[in-house]
Amino acid sequence: MIPPLRPDIPCAVCRGHAGNRVIEAREMMFGLRDPFHYLECGSCGCLALLDPPADWSRYYPGGYYAFVRTRGSPLRKLLKRMRARHDLGEGSVLGAILSHGLGPTPWVEWLAPAGIGREDAVLDVGSGNGLMLEDMRDAGFCDLTGVDPYIARDLDLGPGARVLKRSLEEVEGPFAFIMMNHSFEHMPDPESVLAHLARLLPPERYLMIRMPVAGTHAWRTYGADWVQLDAPRHQFVHTEASVASLAARTGFRVDRVVYDSTAFQFWGSEQYRRDVPLESPGSYLVRRSASFVRRRDVTAYTRTARELNQSRDGDQACFYLVRTDP
Repeated sequence: MIPPLRPDIPCAVCRGHAGNRVIEAREMMFGLRDPFHYLECGSCGCLALLDPPADWSRYYPGGYYAFVRTRGSPLRKLLKRMRARHDLGEGSVLGAILSHGLGPTPWVEWLAPAGIGREDAVLDVGSGNGLMLEDMRDAGFCDLTGVDPYIARDLDLGPGARVLKRSLEEVEGPFAFIMMNHSFEHMPDPESVLAHLARLLPPERYLMIRMPVAGTHAWRTYGADWVQLDAPRHQFVHTEASVASLAARTGFRVDRVVYDSTAFQFWGSEQYRRDVPLESPGSYLVRRSASFVRRRDVTAYTRTARELNQSRDGDQACFYLVRTDP
């Protein structure tokens, strides 16, 4: 069924009208199956939630993954630190083996294009439980701040690292680097968020936004069953065009976009297509032996994801925005 055209509803990002459509999607992470509606912009392609719930607690329960802190064993923490330090240029044989076998530490790769050093002040917006900041601290970074209004209380992660329970508007800068790792899509007013972040960054410094990308292969293939639509938590799912539009209005320019999608876009969406919630006993995430998804499927999906990333058609990416002169 072709979604109904709604030129009477303007896009909240680019203000476009022509070709706008409304798509219905269900909450499927927890299997609530509540229906929600998104406007797909016919111009910039952004997906915007039209009917946010009055009470968000149903969709961010106490066990929501971003808020749960699990303490790894001392050995696991040591191995993570050795891997990260190798990736940062402080080589060790074991660190090299870990990096080669497991792949480079993801956050090291995210920071590399911005040229961030361990003394630089870093802000993580929507940091949740702060586990990534804790890993960065263990690797030698000494000026780390996270902010998340939905955590239970402020978190002291050790010398030089903390997570604050407060709104973004309460944060004061400046910072040498700001990152948003799968948090920007959860925010109801992306333009005001970028405008505030621009005030926290000096000129020529970077804001990194890592998030799902609409209009790409997974969206075209699965539509409302695309796992990273994640209704209703993802209030805006952007495209390169919508990010460029927002950046130009808020004191940024898009410097580069690095696609890093994974097999999740396929096996998660295939589950939703078959009415299997992400957090259910039959999910590949929860119990692989009970899932219809097989290891060989994931291997094939991983290969396809790499190919899509190379053609800029994967379903998530790191956007690097540079603060322009005020």
